[in-house]
Amino acid sequence: MSSAGEKLNLLISDSVLDGSFRKAVFSKPVEKTSTGPSRIDVRPVMLKGGVKLQVTRRVGAQEFHENVDTKEGVALMQRFAGVVFRDVHYGTSAEKWIARHSRKGKCTLTRGKSADRPPESNTSHNRNRKHLIPDGEPCPFLIATGIMSANGRVRAKHYAKFRQINRYVEFIHDILDRLPADDTINVVDFGCGKSYLTFATHHFFQNVCGRQVSITGLDRRQDVVETCNGIVRELGLENIHFTVGDIADFQSAGQVHLTISLHACDTATDDALAAAVAWGTDVILAVPCCQHELSTQLPKNHLPLFSGHGILHDKFSSLATDAIRAGLLECAGYETRVMEFIDMEHTAKNLLIRAIKRTGVDTATTGHGREQMQVFCQQFSIPPLRLQQKLEEYHLL
Repeated sequence: MSSAGEKLNLLISDSVLDGSFRKAVFSKPVEKTSTGPSRIDVRPVMLKGGVKLQVTRRVGAQEFHENVDTKEGVALMQRFAGVVFRDVHYGTSAEKWIARHSRKGKCTLTRGKSADRPPESNTSHNRNRKHLIPDGEPCPFLIATGIMSANGRVRAKHYAKFRQINRYVEFIHDILDRLPADDTINVVDFGCGKSYLTFATHHFFQNVCGRQVSITGLDRRQDVVETCNGIVRELGLENIHFTVGDIADFQSAGQVHLTISLHACDTATDDALAAAVAWGTDVILAVPCCQHELSTQLPKNHLPLFSGHGILHDKFSSLATDAIRAGLLECAGYETRVMEFIDMEHTAKNLLIRAIKRTGVDTATTGHGREQMQVFCQQFSIPPLRLQQKLEEYHLL
């Protein structure tokens, strides 16, 4: 074992023993299998019997939790590091460490940015939710956009937006291991609007994760783009810029690793998804909005139980559209999930489509997905929608 590997093992055992351990994330499996975990998170929790270590294994789209005693937890983490997983992000109350193991088993251990202040030692299951971008700590882009006051407190009327921003960066946090670990992460945000989430993406990658990122925000409105670029200049931000243009006409200068489309109206979402697939984007995050295409094409008397009530007709059309979008992305080579974005009390547009590019061609999954799509569309007489037309136009289906 290398000296770096020995130092990591000592760090694990000492920090758990003295109570300074906060969280460990193990990613990049040495051997990738369909049944093995793609990532394991470990953190301390306070139970009736005392402090335990909660081990969360992510297998496919599911998570499995297990609480173990500290001695067993130390042994597990020492085995995970290098033997089962190549990358380790390890945090204590005072420091953050990153360990990377080469294919030959060589370990490099580097110290990340220390927290401005040690996090509170609170391992209770009932603790208040901790945000990745916390309330009470001044955050320049939140202050510039009016969400936070200069002393770091979130303004009461903007707290729903603050929660939405943090929910969004949680989605990015979950797919970090599917993005380049060492190179610059290239991001395109279609229909960026006022760009709260675009700035959040830049802040999270650069300031929270310590990763290099380059972001392009695209919107049709000149005034919105000028405002966003003004904030960039005011804060002296680098590697983020906004431009005026249409999604369908935009051309990327290089490989795009993350494509974002949040609340792009109606078929603009489809243009963004099609462009992202054409680029071979590693990860796509899309929150659809105003899905009118299918609603206007379905005959009002086709599904009487729905069409007799306008609101039900529209809701069915929206859900069917998003289900078809998710299915088409599966057929185009992506592992896709539809998840709740934010509570319904804050916005009715609360579904997020997450698509992660699969490594290799899975003809069985693709074939099954196409059959499901055909059956569904035949059952409800749904014509080919814009995303399907675009993907076929690009020869991606």
